[in-house]
Amino acid sequence: MSSPPSSSTRRLLAVSHPAVLTVNQEQYAGLQDLGWRVHLVVPSRWRHEYQSRPFAAARDPRLGSAVHPHPVLLAGRPQRHFYLARPAAVMRRTDPDVVFVEQEPFSVAGFQWARAAWRSGIPFGLQAAENLDRAMPAVAVRMRAWTLRRAAFVAARSPAAASLVRRWGAVGRVEVVPHPVPAWTPRARRQPGDGVFTVGYAGRLVDEKGIDDLLEALRMMSQPARLLAVGNGPLLGQVQAFPRAEVWTSCPHERMADAYGRMDVLVLPSRRTPRWEEQFGRVLVEALLCGVPVIGARTGEIPWVVKTTGGGWIFEEGDVRGLASLLDRIAVDPIERERRALAGQEVVQRRFSMRAVVAQLDGLLGEVAAVGLDRLQPEEPA
Repeated sequence: MSSPPSSSTRRLLAVSHPAVLTVNQEQYAGLQDLGWRVHLVVPSRWRHEYQSRPFAAARDPRLGSAVHPHPVLLAGRPQRHFYLARPAAVMRRTDPDVVFVEQEPFSVAGFQWARAAWRSGIPFGLQAAENLDRAMPAVAVRMRAWTLRRAAFVAARSPAAASLVRRWGAVGRVEVVPHPVPAWTPRARRQPGDGVFTVGYAGRLVDEKGIDDLLEALRMMSQPARLLAVGNGPLLGQVQAFPRAEVWTSCPHERMADAYGRMDVLVLPSRRTPRWEEQFGRVLVEALLCGVPVIGARTGEIPWVVKTTGGGWIFEEGDVRGLASLLDRIAVDPIERERRALAGQEVVQRRFSMRAVVAQLDGLLGEVAAVGLDRLQPEEPA
């Protein structure tokens, strides 16, 4: 058996469409700080769901030339896009000890880079955020089966995602590695000038996020309240028409800490659909990091996040009256809001912070790099 790579020579090739944004490159900069020689492949251009024009990949200055933008077809389609690069050639140039494909196991890009890693004799892993065992096209099912049979590891973003990939046939190591919270410095919260209880929302303004439920609950409240919504989407006009709403349609991610600092509570009132349910609810841990308690609907992974952090409350999905009653209760109880916010902030810093997640990835990738090369026997895919 060959000697494990030392901490100064470990080489990682990561492939990630979310890392077109610098906020999603932070974990790779963190791994670089721990001694990894990182090469990060990202789409050269990407398209946001609610942005009419594609945008170019950004570059974290700490990574510099370690970020490798490559053109893709179907930019903006997380599961269907694929790279016009030759993955095998990229792997020959970068010579990684391990490949982390930050894509779902049923995605085209995931299969594209996993297949190249397998044929090159390099251990690889994938991410899994999907938590709904929904019907998929036959080709996606075949790609999913192929990648999960050969992946050395899967970084599952929640316990439900971990359970699902095991049922789908994962044979390698499956570990819950949550999405990290950006490395923000928590800031002192400041109230709006009028001092009115401020209910916050951050995310897409779409039906499945429960926007209608939130607006109706606010109308039903007996306590005075206002809404601060950060996001954009088809329901923008409906939110802007709400008489006590302030809407930020554009907010750079690095300024989100300022937005959270203006909220008394963040609400994530998502609703399950036949093809989607909340996979993590990253805004929950972001708000808690900033000292803001949270309320979430009992759907998807929201209850897991809220229960794990202890930083908020759960209401039954779609129960508008229950949400209004809960908001009324906590509007007049700043002590309980503060207690839950502080409890949640401590857990987020310990389990979901950039430092904590990077340390977890470092351990997982290091173990795979140390033992995976001699156990992997390349073969042609079925």
